[in-house]
Amino acid sequence: MSEKNLEKCLETIKDIRSVRNYLKEPIPEDVLKSIVDCARMAPTARNIQPWEFIVVTDKDLLRKLSDIIPQGDFIKDAAAGIMVFCHKNTEYFLEDGSAATQNILVSARFHDIKSCWIAGYQGPYYENEDIPMCEGIPCTPIPDLYTMQSDIKKEFEIPEGFELISVVSLGYSNDNPPADKRALEDVIHWNTFQPK
Repeated sequence: MSEKNLEKCLETIKDIRSVRNYLKEPIPEDVLKSIVDCARMAPTARNIQPWEFIVVTDKDLLRKLSDIIPQGDFIKDAAAGIMVFCHKNTEYFLEDGSAATQNILVSARFHDIKSCWIAGYQGPYYENEDIPMCEGIPCTPIPDLYTMQSDIKKEFEIPEGFELISVVSLGYSNDNPPADKRALEDVIHWNTFQPK
């Protein structure tokens, strides 16, 4: 790979944002297949590949996902959504499914498609800071989590033993929100953790 192409690839990866506004332009089926093809090539513990991918392009089903997922109202306007499910036949299903999801985000961006990772195994994302958290997970069960998971599994006829890892909305968009990221020097440590 040339230096120029490498730089373009790295800049594209750094340009990934959570985008929730989409143009009314369909994503070609071959592009969606290419995105899932990249997802299935993600690293997986012991090569178990516990994943299954449901690509949703039907507008009625996208609307149902919007209704099921808290704070997911914008899904109905997406050109497509991809749900990542993993079988719990490996203790690493969450890591495997997350790696596949990251490949979806990256490959979508290379196709000039914007995306948003909306919800998954830990449930919908909450902006309410009143929810007590224990090591990044709500301390008490959140009813919406179980409702969302069971409603999605029922609506999309998911077999027993599979867990929802992620829902990713996809679409062409002119939005390019800024990313307020911590500086590299603030997050990188060499050899040992060094307080900044």
